[in-house]
Amino acid sequence: MFNFHGYPWLIHRLAYRRTNHKNFHVRGYKEKGSINTPLELAIQNQIDRFSLVIDIIDRIPALHVSGAHVKEKMLNKQIECRNYAYEHGTDLPDVDGWTWPY
Repeated sequence: MFNFHGYPWLIHRLAYRRTNHKNFHVRGYKEKGSINTPLELAIQNQIDRFSLVIDIIDRIPALHVSGAHVKEKMLNKQIECRNYAYEHGTDLPDVDGWTWPY
């Protein structure tokens, strides 16, 4: 899984003729969304952290059952973030200000 800041087809073009390229999946900008918060735009383009976790769970058969509760949690967090953005016009503060723990 590769989350690219630009158009995913750029990475696909680099990897297309390589061995095992079918095991390679790229997420990137799809020109979806309009006047949104940064996280809303990322959710619509499926490049937010929640969509990436969901995609990994969906792509790895061993995680389908054991990761179901995590997938549901990520979907609920996306809904919560979208609702907050709609109501307040900004991203949810605990998601917007999130940093990697030390």
